[in-house]
Parts: sequence; structure tokens; C-alpha cells
Amino acid sequence: MQNKIARIHVNQHVIKANAKSGDRNPVFTIKQGGKNTYATRVKVKGEMELVYSPDKPLSCGAKVWIETRGEIELDGKIATHASTNQTSVEPTHNLAVNLDRALTEFLSKKRKKVLNKNKLSACLSR
Repeated sequence: MQNKIARIHVNQHVIKANAKSGDRNPVFTIKQGGKNTYATRVKVKGEMELVYSPDKPLSCGAKVWIETRGEIELDGKIATHASTNQTSVEPTHNLAVNLDRALTEFLSKKRKKVLNKNKLSACLSR
């Protein structure tokens, strides 16, 4: 039986977020059989095709990707099918860390606004 087509693309949003935050989240997304797997290294064994489709991008918005039915090695681990129980909790963990960081920054800005407003009120009431 032939493997399902796997589509591998580079997630530009993760690259930009990594550059901004200093994180090292996986930037490669492997889409196969309705599942996504994330990796920092991808090796394809077998035939593959590079696709550029600006008029019909993938559901995630990617316009360039690799298609293959070959064996895929992710971060040094063989995955004959990218969808075989290879789920990564790393992106979920990193999402939580990034949300926590964003919330902390947001609350810090709000506190500064409140403090400045209180100072202004104190000055005006004199």
C-alpha cells in the first residue's frame, strides 16, 4: 500500500516569533492524513516534488511546499507515515509560554496606564 501524500512546509510565522522571542520552536509542518506534525529537521527518503501554488495555497496559507509519499525522518526519528502517533506537545507548550508572556506584557502595560492615570488625578486634585 502506498503512503498518503505528505505536504511539508516552512511556517514563516514561527520563524518570526522565534526571532522575536529567542525561542526555538519547530518551523517545519508536515501535513498528512488530516494531522499536523512539527519538526526542526526533516529528511525525505524517496521521490518528492516542490510545489508553488500562489492561487491555491494550503489551508494554512502556505504557497510553497514539498509533496512526497516517501519515508520521512523527523528530528532523527523515522516516521513512515507522518501521522503515525507522532504528535508533538512542544507547540502546545510553546503556545502556553507565549500566551503567558503576552498576558504578562499586556498586564504590565495596563498597570503603567493605571499608575499614570492615578498620578495625573493626584496632580489635578491639588
